[in-house]
Amino acid sequence: MRITGFDVFDENGDALDADTHGNNVAFSCFVCGHPVLAVCLDNQRGSDEDHPANCKGKDCKGKDCKGKDCNAAYVLDVRERMEKIYIFNVNSGT
Repeated sequence: MRITGFDVFDENGDALDADTHGNNVAFSCFVCGHPVLAVCLDNQRGSDEDHPANCKGKDCKGKDCKGKDCNAAYVLDVRERMEKIYIFNVNSGT
């Protein structure tokens, strides 16, 4: 499924700055701000709760950060007919 140009929203319906291209969407982690890449194809990262797109950033800020791995997990909810994508943080409980 091609999602280029789709509008992207977070789990609360707020618009996100994200880059959609082909079947990929890149966005900033809701927790730490690190870039996250998700794919809207079945069995790919971000396609469902069994295959989340995990953040590889650190749960802190600054160049000398020695914090724990963020590991926030995201899934996509693609509304193809409306050309919208909703991104849910699996760990947030919403």
